[in-house]
Amino acid sequence: MDTSETTVEICTVCRKTTRGGFQLQTSTDKSGMPVIAVIPTPDRDFNVCDFCNEVVHFRCSERPDSGCCNACFEVDPKIQTIG
Repeated sequence: MDTSETTVEICTVCRKTTRGGFQLQTSTDKSGMPVIAVIPTPDRDFNVCDFCNEVVHFRCSERPDSGCCNACFEVDPKIQTIG
């Protein structure tokens, strides 16, 4: 089963709307165990911070590959080793 969800989020840096969203794919493995995957849509242009859930455009993020917002990246030195 595939379910797409595109919601209008607002970037906490530039205050402009984001694009894209996530697709939820569910299935079962050979043993019958449920398998769930959350996959970004190809047009997604934002991250949701892994630590505080702030929404930030890739273009507004100092480290979009880190998975966290600018504030969390600056506050916690352990985050800086990620990505």
